[in-house]
Parts: sequence; structure tokens; C-alpha cells
Amino acid sequence: PCSEIILRQEVLKDGFHRDLLIKVKFGESIEDLQTCRLLVKHYIPTGLFVDPYELASLRERNITEAVMISENFNIEAPNYLSKESEVLIYARQDAQCIDCFQAFLPVHYRYHRPHSKDEETFIVVNNPHLLMYCDQGEYFKSFLRVEEQ
Repeated sequence: PCSEIILRQEVLKDGFHRDLLIKVKFGESIEDLQTCRLLVKHYIPTGLFVDPYELASLRERNITEAVMISENFNIEAPNYLSKESEVLIYARQDAQCIDCFQAFLPVHYRYHRPHSKDEETFIVVNNPHLLMYCDQGEYFKSFLRVEEQ
């Protein structure tokens, strides 16, 4: 187990089409992260969606390694008719930080029910599950669950 894991999620851009940047920094307990792969399992709330066709295009251009695992997914449905979806993303090691991984995921806002002028709609993006595999001579597999802080 790791002594410290720092997870930061940032929403980039404005409007209906945004990018979710996921950054993970590990403490000093893992000596050689070069042999490790980090898989991020993210649950996308009903107020957002990820376009599986866009993900396929980004994979082809080697921008991100992500795939939808939800079935019967409708990108046209408004938030009140949609379900939470799941996405798997392989995070890449950050070239500027030796103990860091990052992943990029384009997300889009769904249409919501109309409401009064002064009312705001909030969408909560929870922390993802992190799964790590390191090949360091012996098999080291670890399931990491990052809790809200």
C-alpha cells in the first residue's frame, strides 16, 4: 500500500463541452513507478456524458486511452432520462513529475429540466476508483480507493 495518494480533478474549459483532467501523485513508498500502469474507473453522473465515438477518435490519434463500459448508452437523452455511466481510462505518467500520472477525459453537459432564472444546477463528479498494476519482479497488484477528503 502507498503511504500517500493525492488525487486532483480539474474541469477545464467553459460551456457544454469540457475536459476533465485527472492527476494522481503517489508518495514515496513505490520505488519504481516506471513499471506501473494506472487504470482509472470513473463513474460519470447523469448530468454529464462521455461520447464513445469521440473516445474512439482520441484513441486513434493517441491522445487518450479510454473506453466506455456502459451498455445501452444514449448521448441524446436529457439528464432526467439518463443513467450513470462508467469509463475506463489508462492514466499516463507525467513527464514533469516522476511520481505522477494523469488522464484526460472530454465530458459534455446533458440538457436539464427548465427552472427559474436564479436557480443553478450543480453536478457532482465523485472521485474515481484507481487500480494499479506494477511488474517489479514479483506480481504486485493493488486496488486503491480514494475517499473524499
